[in-house]
Amino acid sequence: MSFTVKGIGQHGELVHRRKTSEAALKKAREMSRTGCYDIHIVTPEGRDYASAEFGDLPRTHVAEQPGQKNRTHPIAGSHQRFPR
Repeated sequence: MSFTVKGIGQHGELVHRRKTSEAALKKAREMSRTGCYDIHIVTPEGRDYASAEFGDLPRTHVAEQPGQKNRTHPIAGSHQRFPR
């Protein structure tokens, strides 16, 4: 399953593929910031969303595995990076 992000840039048409709708939206925002225009996201089912419709784009539901959230290194913060 992949989402296609299309837009027109300084050197012509750009096409990127992303695995999730969130990643596609992130790429679309990045393309917009760099001056691309006429940006569209196409879903795996073939539905084409223009930038004005990005709010209607279905979000990808990714199952979060238990214990993955806020995982930190066991000694993070307990040592100085630059000892004196």
